[in-house]
Amino acid sequence: MKRFLKVIGVCFTILLSLIFILYLCLCVYIKSKEIKVDKNKLLGATDVLLSDRQILIASLVLNESSHPEFRNYFFLICDSFSFENEVAMLTASSYIGKYEENRIMNSIDRQFVELATKRYIMKHIDYRICYNYLFSNFYFGASGFGLIDAAGFYYKKDYKDLRDKEFISLCLFLINPTYYNILDESKANRRNKKIEEIYSKLER
Repeated sequence: MKRFLKVIGVCFTILLSLIFILYLCLCVYIKSKEIKVDKNKLLGATDVLLSDRQILIASLVLNESSHPEFRNYFFLICDSFSFENEVAMLTASSYIGKYEENRIMNSIDRQFVELATKRYIMKHIDYRICYNYLFSNFYFGASGFGLIDAAGFYYKKDYKDLRDKEFISLCLFLINPTYYNILDESKANRRNKKIEEIYSKLER
């Protein structure tokens, strides 16, 4: 019996060692795929400056978190499945589409590159730069691209003058433009319910 348990222990140790080696190899591979994001390109494509409160609202909607700052996880698996740094992933995806598209040959490779670039952004780019960049370049449906045009089109306001619930509605539009379409009155109840839910978190 003791011999059997010893064999099981050795097998278990070998298995854990193999998993750890595979994990390290995957980390090295992902690292090799990262694109070193040029902060100046992000700044050059930015025309809005969100307030701290607007950034908090955007984080509640996009990251599902009240912590807009990027959280650098040591383990790759956390970055792969956590939505807490979704803004970093969206920035990576947008940056690749805008400046690096020709380097990405297939969809599987693109996923690895986006994940690797997300991790680079989290370590090297200030989160405020990413929020401002995204809201300068997001597609807001009929209004086109960017928060400036969206605020003017949907609410006839400067984006700095948007009330909290108005800004929440625009953030919701980004995560699902069909489900939370601002112009579709048939979705008003659904949209307003979600707005109130997020607003209540904002007020805590």
